[in-house]
Amino acid sequence: MKHFSGPGPSAKEEWRRYWPTVLGCAMGYSCIGLQTFCFGPFVGAIEQEFGWSRAQTMSGFTVMSGGAVLFNLLGGIAVDRFGARPVALFGQLLLCSSFALLSLADGSIVNWIALWALVAMAVGMMQGPVWTRSVAALFDKGRGLAIAAVLSGSSLTAALAPLIATALIDAFDWRSALIGTAAIWLGLTLPFSFILFARATGASSSRNTPMAAEPASSLPGMTAREAMRQPAYWLIVGGMFSFILYTMALAPNLVPLLISKKLSLAAAAQIAALVGVVGLVARLSVGHLLDIFPTHIVAFLIFLFPLFGLALMMQQDPGILALVIATAIFGATVGAENDVIIYLVSKYFGIRSFGALLGGINSIAAIAATIGPICAGWIYDRTGTYDMMLLVVGCIMGLGALGMFALGRLQPIAACPSA
Repeated sequence: MKHFSGPGPSAKEEWRRYWPTVLGCAMGYSCIGLQTFCFGPFVGAIEQEFGWSRAQTMSGFTVMSGGAVLFNLLGGIAVDRFGARPVALFGQLLLCSSFALLSLADGSIVNWIALWALVAMAVGMMQGPVWTRSVAALFDKGRGLAIAAVLSGSSLTAALAPLIATALIDAFDWRSALIGTAAIWLGLTLPFSFILFARATGASSSRNTPMAAEPASSLPGMTAREAMRQPAYWLIVGGMFSFILYTMALAPNLVPLLISKKLSLAAAAQIAALVGVVGLVARLSVGHLLDIFPTHIVAFLIFLFPLFGLALMMQQDPGILALVIATAIFGATVGAENDVIIYLVSKYFGIRSFGALLGGINSIAAIAATIGPICAGWIYDRTGTYDMMLLVVGCIMGLGALGMFALGRLQPIAACPSA
């Protein structure tokens, strides 16, 4: 199939034209980090009130991730059919509201499952394809950095939301803190996404602007059926599966894990905030590297990097410096890897079926997200430590790294045209 890349404007010119869309999408996408990075501070209080085990508390993530198998795919298809903006704004409102509704938990597992099922529906409307499809269409020369900038919104959440939640828990109680955190985050982000994301659809009349608002059939790239016949697609699926298993096993358990290493809740929350800070720097850096160096080499190194952090966390008494370094490595990995997956899809298959392809990848990866948190909690309940969990996810990340390296033997099939 024809490679669609052409001369077009420079990366600098693309940024001059379209930076408001990038900012609006980044702020909106930040909401998706609430249930992942902000739940840790609530774990202890919920377990204490309801007398639950760690596995029972984390079962909400299993429900959410199981539902995402369906909702992620539907969200991706909805983006291709209706456009990104209406799906994105609806998902943003629904996700913040459903996170706040977790405050209605009454100690019944049935009630807990129902509340997290609503979160699962919202997450399906908030995945990366919803927020990155527009910038993937607008940017060519600077696409890697633009995608990274949008996804950096979740790094902002990882850096600030746990601190906000911890402060609200100390000042009030965990139920009020859930509502307050969701309300604060929606108030901070919705004005940006509502106003600036509008430019993504308003500019579609320009002849030289390959906007996501155009019908999918008129955009360059492969159909979903064609892409799924390519070995590259399944290597990308495998890489995303290993990444999500690593992230969802560790992220909601990060604060409890740090506490198990003899840190206080306040100290653990402060160190966990590094995930967002380091993730933001790593995401933007890797996005730029994707525009310069071979993608499969960048991806291979990023997937290999977490093994060093996992080894530090497995030490019996690692010390605060080692835990800071290990948490920073986790943040760097979380910040970089999703960019790699989204960039690979646009590079190898174009944007004709961008939403459906990424929705399918996210749905398969949701299986990993389903088993990750509850298995981590189950291992902790049985062994009293997270060491075995860290070993398992480390081995799986190693396999994902090998899959990324193997992509170097396959040529990109299609790419988007120049803006």
